[in-house]
Amino acid sequence: MSMKPVKIAMISLTHGHTRKYYQTLLENAKLDWVASCAEDQSAKDTYALYKTGVPCYLSADEMFERHPDIEAVVVASANDKHLAQVRDCARRGVHVLSMKIPTFDMAEYDAMIEAVDKAGIVCQIELEMHYNPVVHRLKKLIADGAVGKIVSVQ
Repeated sequence: MSMKPVKIAMISLTHGHTRKYYQTLLENAKLDWVASCAEDQSAKDTYALYKTGVPCYLSADEMFERHPDIEAVVVASANDKHLAQVRDCARRGVHVLSMKIPTFDMAEYDAMIEAVDKAGIVCQIELEMHYNPVVHRLKKLIADGAVGKIVSVQ
């Protein structure tokens, strides 16, 4: 039995790695990229150059209003925007993929965890650490059962 693709959106488009996600979001059969929102007209105009065919809005509110079926978002904004965006997604029951460390402030991080836990959504942080030897060692320790269930790494 195959699962239906997850309806996903991208918030902000300002993070430097954003464009690397376009192809993945378009080509991954497990995802249905339905919308994006940009922080300003300049970012929206730049996004339009990539001709993704995916609509882009100038606010997350408008994006969610036009696409109430969004199930998950990629947060691609500056760190100082993440707390409000994660809280908004949690309030809407929308899962979150953060393209980088969501905050450098532990109180904000705790607030994000609280919002995520209360809403029962998944919040995953993607760090491009695939080739880091420390990450490989940690993965081996986890796979070997040397550590318990990992909830969060801070």
